[in-house]
Amino acid sequence: MSRIRAACVIIGDEVLNGKITDTNSSFFAKYCFKNGIKLEQIVTIGDNEEQIMDTMCDLKNKYQFIVTSGGIGSTHDDITYESIAKSFNLPCSINEELKKRMQERSHPENRLHGQALHDYYKMATLPSGPTVKNYYIADDLWVPVCCIDTKVFIFPGIPQLFERMINSMTPILKNLFHMSDNDCSFVRYYVKTPLSESQIAHTLKLIQEESTAVSQEIKIGSYPHFGMGFNTISILGEQKDDEYLKRIVTRAVNELQGEELSGDMEEKYSDER
Repeated sequence: MSRIRAACVIIGDEVLNGKITDTNSSFFAKYCFKNGIKLEQIVTIGDNEEQIMDTMCDLKNKYQFIVTSGGIGSTHDDITYESIAKSFNLPCSINEELKKRMQERSHPENRLHGQALHDYYKMATLPSGPTVKNYYIADDLWVPVCCIDTKVFIFPGIPQLFERMINSMTPILKNLFHMSDNDCSFVRYYVKTPLSESQIAHTLKLIQEESTAVSQEIKIGSYPHFGMGFNTISILGEQKDDEYLKRIVTRAVNELQGEELSGDMEEKYSDER
């Protein structure tokens, strides 16, 4: 099967102005790697209707799987649902199933009144139409994953919710995109070398050129660890090319004074930078 191509859209002024640090795109990148999905683009945009619509109109023609994070709360700047709906020429309306779930789990009428109650139910105002489906992934959560055109999946921005809901959607996504446990997944190896990036650049260029002839999915990268006295070479590809990837590892070790490095150790070194 052809590999699923994905994009991630992080929505929120608070990310762009430095108020919060985005961790959702990093989590999603790791999720895609683990599940054999090819994440090709991550976009961070503000709470701006025109910007959200332009971004969605661009991405929906390129990718099969688009995840958005953020902008689905009850305040004036939470405009994700409405903006994405407009990009698909869809209306938004109160979703009665969602409203009922909110009432059963949060009992808003017991604590909110007037404008506050009205604003609370803004979160139940979803895109509507025949191409919209809402997935409720847990009995204790009222918020759904709103899906449009079996392509765009709208998630909350709160990291704990985003991560939980992405993981819970895995069986559904595998069914929607006809993914199976036998589909090829990505694998990655690391080689540690005391040589500088300038000293390894030509060899890595040759390895990349030769590898591309084997598969477009094989990617060779290098990552400097300043102050640690070494660099790391990353060798990434598909499981089906695992034997070839291992030969690249051996070549990098032999030609670049290297030693193979585990993923855990590479992460540890990266965290220490």
